[in-house]
Amino acid sequence: FSKAFRTLPLCHLVEKKILVLHGGLPGPDPRIWMPGQTHDPTDAIPMMRLADLDEIRKVDRYIEVTPDAYPSSIGPSSDEKDVNDKRTLIDILWSDPRGGDGYGPSYRKGKGVYMYGPDVTKAFITKNNLQCIIRSHEVKSAGYRWDHPQLLTVFSAPNYLDTGNNKGAFLKLTQLSAGSDIDIETVCYDAVPHPDLPPMHWQEHVMTNYPHLTQIMKKKVGSLGFDEFGDSDFEGLMNFDEWEPAEADAFQEAFKFDRFGRELA
Repeated sequence: FSKAFRTLPLCHLVEKKILVLHGGLPGPDPRIWMPGQTHDPTDAIPMMRLADLDEIRKVDRYIEVTPDAYPSSIGPSSDEKDVNDKRTLIDILWSDPRGGDGYGPSYRKGKGVYMYGPDVTKAFITKNNLQCIIRSHEVKSAGYRWDHPQLLTVFSAPNYLDTGNNKGAFLKLTQLSAGSDIDIETVCYDAVPHPDLPPMHWQEHVMTNYPHLTQIMKKKVGSLGFDEFGDSDFEGLMNFDEWEPAEADAFQEAFKFDRFGRELA
């Protein structure tokens, strides 16, 4: 699978107007991660430097992104191609849009994956002279959603995992004349009955018969509905550093003392 994946492009540019990718846009540079940072849009990392399409084109597709690559991607700006390529790869594959400006921590994955605001999308589109961006990676109740004015999420799997109760959707792109904007038509559909098997039957089959191919994960689950910041169709408000409580505690403790170790009032 990994070998096949590395032969595929990271994204597609349609008629030099629409960028199509899986996750999202390049993350903050420098790559800041603040313990205790919440999902509140007012608690954001500002946009400083933004990559362009040429930088994305030059990413080495044969880089292997290991689990350690995510936390190790955090750090100051770098001139090393390997470092920047891994960061870009992570962002294009796994970042998601958020309701507020700037960057924030992703609640979908661990340390080193970011969410990006409408200001980031607008700046990227302006810098690269694009019409819009089309991406996926998130279930949408209607099968699609304009998360930002020029950022469209489309999700093609209806009733995701047999439990999502969402519609699926695909897009029809039409350009009426050379150089004109591309018309985007959304086509939505419901799930159809599949063979009479319990939900996640094949996952259970793989876990039972091919356990070496699986990894057991544990994730906090919230109730369905929009979160208050408009970042997802499913509630997922990130409470105070739910991923790394030990590091968050240490971060807060650091503000109780001055640089000489004296306790502050």
